[in-house]
Amino acid sequence: MSSNVKQAEAFEKLVEFADKHDALIVADIGSQSLWLKAAKDRPENLYLSGPMGMASSVALGVAMSHKDRLVIAACGDGALGMNMGSLATISNTAPDNLIVVVMDNGVYEFTKSLPVPSLGVNWSNVSHTYPGFKSTVTLPDIGTLDTKNGPHFVHAEIEPAELPPGPGMHAVDVHHRFKSLFSK
Repeated sequence: MSSNVKQAEAFEKLVEFADKHDALIVADIGSQSLWLKAAKDRPENLYLSGPMGMASSVALGVAMSHKDRLVIAACGDGALGMNMGSLATISNTAPDNLIVVVMDNGVYEFTKSLPVPSLGVNWSNVSHTYPGFKSTVTLPDIGTLDTKNGPHFVHAEIEPAELPPGPGMHAVDVHHRFKSLFSK
């Protein structure tokens, strides 16, 4: 990795951006959910617990269902590599309230640093490959995005690290807490 950004710092920046824009965050199973919860646990966070690689798909569904809210998918590079088809679907539907973030450290952090098969993917070219994405930016540039004119893709180059503690929440409780945001 050419970056020296720690994953904890990347998630702190992501949560700060989400708080500023009242955004919902859907995090992939494993390390993305753990890092998001460690950065800041909030009802607007949906920590996925079963479907690896599905944060982008779930976030697309949330964005299409709640067009008045900005939705962020926090994906690992290995997980998003397992569900590249979601990028084509997002590009085709082009919800203007969606941002997909890939945390790119080149390894399956949750399984003790096995290399990901997506090492050959140039995440910086997502908006060229999938033209429905309005832009691809790096994480330091996330604040420049027009949050009303998406979807956007954010490439966050990070360092592998030791995982934070587990979520300490049952998946059903996380689901109910997130769902309660929309029953008011």
